[in-house]
Amino acid sequence: MIFAFMKNLAFNLTDERIDEIMKRILRKRLTVLILIIPVLFVFHGCEKDEIIPEDIEARDELHDIMNEWYYWYDQMPQVDKTQYSNPYELLEAMRYLPDDHYSFVAPREYIENSIQGKYIGYGFAHRKDTEGQHRILFVYKDSPLFSEGIERGYIITRINGTILDENSDLRNLLGPNEVGVTNTIEFRTPADSVILVTVSKKEIQKNSVLHYDTLHISGKIVGHMVFEEFIEPSYVEFDETFEFFNTTGTEELIIDLRYNPGGLTNVLARLANLITGPATDGKIMIQYEHNDKKTDYNSEILFEQQDNSLNVERVVFITSEGTASSSEALINCLKPYISITLVGESTYGKPVGMYVFKYADWAFLPIVFKITNADGEGDYFNGIPVDYVCADDITRRFDDRQEACLKEVLYYIENGSFSGTKYEKIVAPKTRLSYKELIRKSYLK
Repeated sequence: MIFAFMKNLAFNLTDERIDEIMKRILRKRLTVLILIIPVLFVFHGCEKDEIIPEDIEARDELHDIMNEWYYWYDQMPQVDKTQYSNPYELLEAMRYLPDDHYSFVAPREYIENSIQGKYIGYGFAHRKDTEGQHRILFVYKDSPLFSEGIERGYIITRINGTILDENSDLRNLLGPNEVGVTNTIEFRTPADSVILVTVSKKEIQKNSVLHYDTLHISGKIVGHMVFEEFIEPSYVEFDETFEFFNTTGTEELIIDLRYNPGGLTNVLARLANLITGPATDGKIMIQYEHNDKKTDYNSEILFEQQDNSLNVERVVFITSEGTASSSEALINCLKPYISITLVGESTYGKPVGMYVFKYADWAFLPIVFKITNADGEGDYFNGIPVDYVCADDITRRFDDRQEACLKEVLYYIENGSFSGTKYEKIVAPKTRLSYKELIRKSYLK
């Protein structure tokens, strides 16, 4: 048996722990590859009408992994693996319900292509508003639309002359995710002007920090960062962002995680260290708990001060049902040490993490451990509740002080209480989705 694994979309090991585990596994003639899994199911996944190829060997491999590593191995259904023709079907049968909304199977190719936050497309995310209009959520800097000035809040009105309505399927209208696929897209701006652009799909390099600036509130300098995914390019982006925050004398932080489904724990650790600085140096950040067969893999991550650490005492997070995994772990790991306030919607609820087991053309991502903070807290399976409910206002830019969530945060920082405003729901009500469905919900193109 040859496979590779890692902690993903939530939770990676410290470098020292990786070295220890690698030595142990290599002695068992196994291959270890540390990878990351960004938002790969935005484009790909098992649709209801998709034919999954038969693969008996891969099915058997997953069966062994589930019985050995799966966090709920002693509570999962006992099934006859010969009744299933591939690992996708087997996982659905073995999944421990109702707790496991998270485990999934993916094509290995998509994982490897996602390591650096790259994909083929146009480089934007969209969502329908309450009127069924397709609005831009954000545009990556590497997108051909970025240079055309397309921004958050713009409405997509036509594609190749076809007028869009609430039933329009943008995936089909925009064509396959292949380099060179060209479309003419019409946008309507918040000022009601029309922009018509013709663009071709390309390999997009994601930027995980979508926006950063500082806000002057009641004599305080408050740093503001919109962070979309915990991926390897985030390290360089953090250097730039937190150098700016230090240079400007930032005293508090607003971190917008409303579109952040998770990512690498090492990136999470870097961000947490940049937030708290010397006050938490050497203290426990995150603790991992495996099943009773794998207690040797239980470990912890400690805080470690960075060059650009801020040492702030309060962070206000903007969250939504799309805030998951590493995003939730970031919030949870800071709670024992500094003041944390949440505005927006309750988070998704994923206090557990995955290894990625690679076999042939498959990647298996079962839940294998639980995550807690220094106080042993980590049972937010139903999400982390917010201190004040505020709907995602997708009609306005991230830096618009009238954007509903940012407006409420600024009111709170200035007054020490919330406004009491009852915000109109901008997006659909929260429903319980599988983790794969949550990731797909970003509608990245």
